Amino acid sequence: MSKNQEKEFFFFELFCIDPEDIKNELALAQAICFSNNLWNGKNPKIENEKSRIRIKEDETGINIIIKATDTSNVLTNYYDAAFMLNIFSDDFEAIEGIRIKILNHLKHTLKFNHIRLLTDDISTFIANKLYPEINKIENLLRRYLIKFFIQRVGFEWWETTANKNMIEKVKMRKADKRDEISLLIDDEVRYVDFDDLGELIYKQSSGYNNPDKIVNRLLNISNNEDFINLQNELQSNYTKYFKENFQDKQFEQKWRDIIKLRHKVAHHGIFYKHELNYGIEILNSLTEIISTAEKLIDNVVFSIEDKEALRNAKIEANQEENTQMDGLKIIGRVDVGSTYNKYENSYNDIEEEDMLYELEVIQKSKWNKFIGLRWFTTEYLANKNYSISTSFILINILIDKGKIIKYDVNSPNGYTVVAIKLAESA
Repeated sequence: MSKNQEKEFFFFELFCIDPEDIKNELALAQAICFSNNLWNGKNPKIENEKSRIRIKEDETGINIIIKATDTSNVLTNYYDAAFMLNIFSDDFEAIEGIRIKILNHLKHTLKFNHIRLLTDDISTFIANKLYPEINKIENLLRRYLIKFFIQRVGFEWWETTANKNMIEKVKMRKADKRDEISLLIDDEVRYVDFDDLGELIYKQSSGYNNPDKIVNRLLNISNNEDFINLQNELQSNYTKYFKENFQDKQFEQKWRDIIKLRHKVAHHGIFYKHELNYGIEILNSLTEIISTAEKLIDNVVFSIEDKEALRNAKIEANQEENTQMDGLKIIGRVDVGSTYNKYENSYNDIEEEDMLYELEVIQKSKWNKFIGLRWFTTEYLANKNYSISTSFILINILIDKGKIIKYDVNSPNGYTVVAIKLAESA
């Protein structure tokens, strides 16, 4: 430390009221100094100062300033003695370790009836170390959620993945915060609580996380094909990705541990050094988990079973809008909540046979050179009262099954259009 660099002192200040048998500052100082358990064999000194007494221990740099307070003007609950104890040191380890010892000595040995904490720089120091790192991990997960679900589910991922409670909460918060940037972006995930962010991950990670769903499916299996379908769903790419990258790395438990620390920061809780060490360790681990999963997003290829499960989830979300009030609905591996799209709720979900029929009708009409995927779903099928999102998913499934072909067309306007056609017309 340079000559001009000031030491950083950590203060732990207490207001101690009504001891059993201590009437003045010197008696209290002696009662504190003569405790072997408190000082571990060290020899603190007592120094008389103007209007107060100081306890000083040179090795650890711990100082305790004791000052009696006037009790004569108390209106209620009269007490004989009260003292201010200002405990401080520039040695963080020493001051952090002595806090609980002093409190135990004051409460159980010296029998103070009331002890109030006025200042705790140690907890503040730890909280200030933890919070920026917690904020980083929170933003890292928000970034990941947006990237994964937009790239792998679509821009309607929020309605498909979040539960009703999250959707309602975000709507209210967005209505209250009409700042300029928020008006220009789709930012639902930025209004999600820290707890909910983790839930969006580990509800995906656990596959069939509701045993009742598995039991119901098993009870309704009537043939070998149904059993194979269930087996494929349980072992799908979607499940495997979240299991290997999150569940197997104990993401849920680590996130819940950080939730506890975050709540303590928010509510000015008392912190201990072991929480700082553990918190940093867990935050580093979560950073590695999320960063690794983000790098692998492009490697995730949804199987037909994944897409069918997602489509079923979306259909169920639409159908149960008025009956599902709370909790996540689980279809296959995909946990979803009720959609909040008033137009979507009034739409029907097209089935495979009808989809192929409608596409055949357009192809036979010969009135256009190609059938644009977006036009076909958002205009043609939507005008026939079919859901846009579930139509998109079904087309993707039929492409995987080889019944529909997707290809690019260069439009007269100079940009590329994604087009589709029946496989037999290729």
